[in-house]
Amino acid sequence: MPPRRSPSDRLQAAVRAPFGDVPGPFRSRRATSLDDQPTPEQDRGMRAFWWDGFWANIPETILVNYLGLYIIAFGASTSKVGLLASLSSLFAALAFFPGARFVETFGHRKRLVLASGGGLARIALFGLVFVPFVADGDAAVWIVIALVSLRGFAGYFAVPAWTSITADVVPLGMRGRFFASRSFGMTLAALATAPVAGLILDRFSGLAGWQIVWVVAFVTGALSTWCFAQIPDPAPHADVVAREQTSDQRSVIADILADRNFVMYLAGSAVWNVALHASGPFFNIYLAENLQASALMIGILSALMSVTGLVGLVYFGRMMDVRGTKWLMVTTGLLIPLLPAAWLFVSEPWHVVFINGPGGVLWAGYQLAMLNMVMVMAPAEKRARYAAAYQTVSFAGAFAGPLIGGQIIGMAGYKALFGFSAIGRLAGTLVILRFVHSGEAAPTGTPLPTRLPRS
Repeated sequence: MPPRRSPSDRLQAAVRAPFGDVPGPFRSRRATSLDDQPTPEQDRGMRAFWWDGFWANIPETILVNYLGLYIIAFGASTSKVGLLASLSSLFAALAFFPGARFVETFGHRKRLVLASGGGLARIALFGLVFVPFVADGDAAVWIVIALVSLRGFAGYFAVPAWTSITADVVPLGMRGRFFASRSFGMTLAALATAPVAGLILDRFSGLAGWQIVWVVAFVTGALSTWCFAQIPDPAPHADVVAREQTSDQRSVIADILADRNFVMYLAGSAVWNVALHASGPFFNIYLAENLQASALMIGILSALMSVTGLVGLVYFGRMMDVRGTKWLMVTTGLLIPLLPAAWLFVSEPWHVVFINGPGGVLWAGYQLAMLNMVMVMAPAEKRARYAAAYQTVSFAGAFAGPLIGGQIIGMAGYKALFGFSAIGRLAGTLVILRFVHSGEAAPTGTPLPTRLPRS
């Protein structure tokens, strides 16, 4: 019979369990099981990969929270904000399959990531600094839209290569714990970034503050690229190479359409993503224009989601192991629609504290389930094509949603949009609850990069 542990021992184990025994940001001596033990090359790569995520989430946080306000500063309408979000998602979706075909044909996974996501995408982001020097008004808005669309295409063109490297660098036995640790670091970066960027924008008048923020975004993005350059690029496993060489587009589509369970999951996800992205780009604009919130206040409210998300990350990681992926997705998915519904009653910026506080916890759980759901549903030899199908549906929703949201605002106002988003999210969850079973047999797979959603 194992010895009883004291309450302090149990508390320490509960806190450290998600990522206490995997390579993190710093070299350390840690206890791992023999099966989990990474090679020295993997250990070095995982530490560099941790820092890559940390630095990469700083420009991502700035874009998610402030890009819409940036084009508003040039006089853009809410419909242009929706178009900006839609086109960036469309170009990202268009890049996914060409990027996969490119890396399967030519290889050079690491070079592709550094040249496309770490190179061209960063340069496009840096271009935002110079927009006020070359244009203003509507012309400036279109330049911003073009730069962000180029960034989306270049960034997601590299995702298949990024995913392939990740699967080889991070051992399967510790993949879940490592990504919990990496997500924790990325959340800390978001927590600091949102209010600091808001403070800069409030401190410097006109477009000068924006230029400082974009310089910071570029520099931290460049640090992310440098960290990724330190990751070794091991040769992919032989069975993966064989599957890549024998796959074709028609077999991919046929496999997916033959799986009714997965088709229903895609249908529910499509409804969810349209409703989510219809409202996502407009919450901060509603705060700034209708509630007169300062940029600093918007940053603080965004940071609150990051703080409570840390709690959800640790708690729901263990809960998903106990109750299952679908249980976590449906449970959080039934509660998340309450968040946009609550915006119907917001009349002061501080009221959003009571939305973003619990929202951070719920979104942490939903994202954990979302990252794992495709992996537990797909046959092991078909996970890449299933993941590609899900990404396509997700980005299609991200393309259509903001266009719909902008039209709803123009015809009926913000509160009608919040109601639409709540109903759509609920409908998508009910489809998954009624028609989808997860299988729950496959181990945790490699998650693709995601952005922290808004309420």
